[in-house]
Amino acid sequence: MNLNEGCMKEAIESLIQQGNTCFLAGKPNDAIHYYYNALEQSGALKTVIKYAQKNKDNLSEDEHLLKELLQTKYDIHLIPGALYCFLIATKKQIEEIEEKEAYQKFKKLILSKHPKTPEQYVDILLRHYEDPPWQEMIFLSQILLENGHTYYVCDVDRLVHERTKALELKRFEHSLHKKKSTKLSDIDTMTGYEFEDFLVDLFRKLGYSVERRKRSHEQGLDFLLERHGERIACQVKRHSKPVGNRAVQEANAARDYYRCHRALVVTNSGFTTPAKQLAERCNVELWDRKTLKEKIKTIM
Repeated sequence: MNLNEGCMKEAIESLIQQGNTCFLAGKPNDAIHYYYNALEQSGALKTVIKYAQKNKDNLSEDEHLLKELLQTKYDIHLIPGALYCFLIATKKQIEEIEEKEAYQKFKKLILSKHPKTPEQYVDILLRHYEDPPWQEMIFLSQILLENGHTYYVCDVDRLVHERTKALELKRFEHSLHKKKSTKLSDIDTMTGYEFEDFLVDLFRKLGYSVERRKRSHEQGLDFLLERHGERIACQVKRHSKPVGNRAVQEANAARDYYRCHRALVVTNSGFTTPAKQLAERCNVELWDRKTLKEKIKTIM
């Protein structure tokens, strides 16, 4: 070890010691500052950040391995509880960065359509999210406030419900005058309401009785199907992108809530790999675009 390396090691050890002292004294913020500098100087900071990103849903899952790695490779020895405290702070910082990035992306999407009124802002939101997540409504409220419209999240929520109802009635009226179709090629031009109409017709032709639930989608249920005495909780997603875990979770919860024998998610698109893995684990049946094509062939 040369002189520079020796000085570096002493500096890192000093920072760790100061961090440990602050942590024991009940000053976690000061401790995190010292730990951060020590990890950065030792080259271990990137490793810790990657761990926090990978394990953000369960920071303690492999914490003992991370602690061992820091000790053996970087000669960093943190007192009990200190590493977990640092990981929580790191996770919070990562989430703040991710939220800022998500907000800027969402803001660009909304403003690219040049909305003028709050109703137009909400209509753009509803074109991309048939059932807007709460986070996106918070984002929309912030954008409205930035652009001179005094609309807090509760106001956005109210307006979303009003515009959703108006759009549903418009789609419903349109569907009454439109000939029903069982062609796969027509699916991509359908609205969400029309897609549900299409599926009602398809399920009935396949021999299912169909109970269409209220548009509030109570407990994640769109359709309650029944055939040969078997009840099926069905979740419907008309998307341009692969459907994720949330739909699988909702179908699984609806099966239990309505005491159904099976759970099913139907989409005109596909499913993400995590959604497929979760569905297999939860025994939720998935119908993607390919499956719909096969079902349509059986009734033609």
